[in-house]
Amino acid sequence: MNPKRYLSLKVDVDTHDGMRDGVPHLLEIFREEAVKATFFLSFGPDNAGKAILNIFRQKGFLKKMMRTSAPSLYGLRTVLSGTLLPARPIATKFPEIVRQIEAEGHECEIHAWDHRFWQDHIETLKPEEIEAQFQQARQAYEAILGHPARAVAAPSWKITPPVLALESKMALFYASDLRGGGPCYLRYGDNALSPLQIPTTGPCLEELLTLGEKNPEVWCDTILAAADGAVCPVLALHAEVEGGPYAAFLKLLLDGIKRRGYKPVPLKTAADTLLAASRSSGEPIPVGSLGKTSLAGRAGWVSTAVSVKGTSTFES
Repeated sequence: MNPKRYLSLKVDVDTHDGMRDGVPHLLEIFREEAVKATFFLSFGPDNAGKAILNIFRQKGFLKKMMRTSAPSLYGLRTVLSGTLLPARPIATKFPEIVRQIEAEGHECEIHAWDHRFWQDHIETLKPEEIEAQFQQARQAYEAILGHPARAVAAPSWKITPPVLALESKMALFYASDLRGGGPCYLRYGDNALSPLQIPTTGPCLEELLTLGEKNPEVWCDTILAAADGAVCPVLALHAEVEGGPYAAFLKLLLDGIKRRGYKPVPLKTAADTLLAASRSSGEPIPVGSLGKTSLAGRAGWVSTAVSVKGTSTFES
């Protein structure tokens, strides 16, 4: 099969309720549709309620909260988690669900320890504080699954140069920390290279909701149009969204994916294919530098690759 027709579904799990309710619902849908995906799990405390502080810190955050109807989307318990109500554990609370993900043939990797803490403070965290976040997540992962994690995907697509250095020390197979562009390595420090980065393609449903779009057909067309133009399409899902009130949209999206001739595969399969094609063709994976960008429908910044050099085997 032409690697360009591969497409990966990247499922982020950010909250206690997303893990408890959303993941089993997604597994059921994927089972029915014969689809395999990659799940990136938050393992530590659900401090989602602390997001309210971003009303004062991030331009556009209140608009996002209002447009997505956050209390009804995530539930009042989650919206208050870590503030008026205690933070509840996420993946560590449900080891049987974590193991079920792998048992059903999906890829299971690390998203975060404390998702909210990373998302709000990553720019100011010291290397040792970042390493502590990684270490807690890795230890929890290995305690449940009995083997090391092979990949990570940063919360809210936010990383810094110290993150790249630590990811390299972890000997990861790949990372999915970026938005936009094709697969690449990121240069940092004294010309060191990050693990292979496989970015997320196009918008996620949360962003389209924030922009005020209400038509599921338009959501589907917008997301798949971005995939059609991508070197290695990766579509972002959230356990709290497509595994919750927007499950019907997920089925519509999966139908569109199949009609376009894509084969959904875990990100590890996409990474294996990219590296094998690069070796056989002699064309190196592109190399870029870490940068920041803003996205329509998303408050704050996300990480991206800039000044990318080299050619990709899969570019037409």
